Amino acid sequence: MKLKTYIPLLALILQLLLFATSCKQSTEPPIIPPDEGVANTIVLTVEWTDLYRINVKWNRAKADTLEPFTYRLIQTDEQGNKTIKDFTNIILDTNYTAGVPDSLAQGKSYWFKVEGYNKENKLKDTSITVIGKTLSPTSHDIVWQIDTLGQPGNFLNDIWGLDENNVWAVGYVHLPDGESGIIKWNGIEWMSFPTSSGVKYGIFGFSQSNIFVVGESVNRGFIAIWNGNNWTEYRDDYFLSRGDTVYPLRAVWGSASNDVWAVGDFGTIIHWDGKEWKKIKSPLDLSLNDVWGTDANNVYILKTSVDNTSTVARYNGIYWEDLTDRIPAGPKNFNSIWIDKSGTGYVVGNSTLYFDGKSFNRVNINQSSYSVRIRGRNSADVIVSGQRGRVYHFNGLNWVNFPQLEDNSGNFSEISGIQIFKNKIFLVGKTLNRAITYIGTKQ
Repeated sequence: MKLKTYIPLLALILQLLLFATSCKQSTEPPIIPPDEGVANTIVLTVEWTDLYRINVKWNRAKADTLEPFTYRLIQTDEQGNKTIKDFTNIILDTNYTAGVPDSLAQGKSYWFKVEGYNKENKLKDTSITVIGKTLSPTSHDIVWQIDTLGQPGNFLNDIWGLDENNVWAVGYVHLPDGESGIIKWNGIEWMSFPTSSGVKYGIFGFSQSNIFVVGESVNRGFIAIWNGNNWTEYRDDYFLSRGDTVYPLRAVWGSASNDVWAVGDFGTIIHWDGKEWKKIKSPLDLSLNDVWGTDANNVYILKTSVDNTSTVARYNGIYWEDLTDRIPAGPKNFNSIWIDKSGTGYVVGNSTLYFDGKSFNRVNINQSSYSVRIRGRNSADVIVSGQRGRVYHFNGLNWVNFPQLEDNSGNFSEISGIQIFKNKIFLVGKTLNRAITYIGTKQ
């Protein structure tokens, strides 16, 4: 009998608990997850930095439709101070440069985040937080190791590297392990590397299995692409089958493995789209000695000549623009160009010009001979090299040269290839007797 009494009582208690629970749940608002594929569709990236600026870019959010939409950029410094800017009417990607007009501090970190709001000021999308750091001036204190390679008549023309232990140079050198038109630094010594035919003047790459070499073969342009195992060569017959004549090629650069440019004699320009080479109508005549850029829509080529009529042209993704009228009066015999990701850079030859993104201005680097090449790791780590072993370094604030590298013996010498890493600098060239390499270790 007691058992029958307890069972109805227990059932009543359970019913009361279930009722209380259901009442509590009904009073709380439901949690609605964000629309699939909408949250965090804003991709925010740091594009470049210099001593005083940081440039960031973000894309249009999926939630940004026809209604008014606002992007809020939140910038935070190391002390937690925030700067907030709103952007509207975004069509595609948006670039913003922090530090204009008020400069940022050197060597400092800044955090960036973008939030997207609809017309009711409701948060609809956001980016992850990214960190950008302004550059600090690099050191001029560099210890150099100089080596001559090969035999009389050997030479090196250009250099490219993936890291400090994987560096390739092109020219022609006879090493103890064999002779080759391509050599590789493995972190300890220079070794011969599987070579292609032809004389090689320029090299550029993207990985150990994606390297481009350009030069000449039988007085015509020649290109070879390394895929990690072997070279694929493109000779005169390849271009003639397309109705094109490609003359010797002097330099190569690319923004990506499917966007590679090579330039050479008689205004020759060719472009690789990842599948084939196409000859491009040149805006400049005579020899093109160098090519460099920042991306597919910002490519610069340089024409040089002995009568001081060098010119520069820029490709904006649609057409070529001649920049000759932006070069100041005076000698205009230039041989090399380098442009930083910020859009600023230099042109060198019998003088040095600084390019601020719009116009060129002369810079005094205490130059005492003709400069052959300029390359940089960033705007605060730039090297100029040239004849008689002249080397100049810009650390972001000032230029210095290295007298210990100079060759004032009267013998011909020229440093024509530059590759800069964070801790090391590689230079290659030729002397009267053999190929020469310089490895600089930053202190």
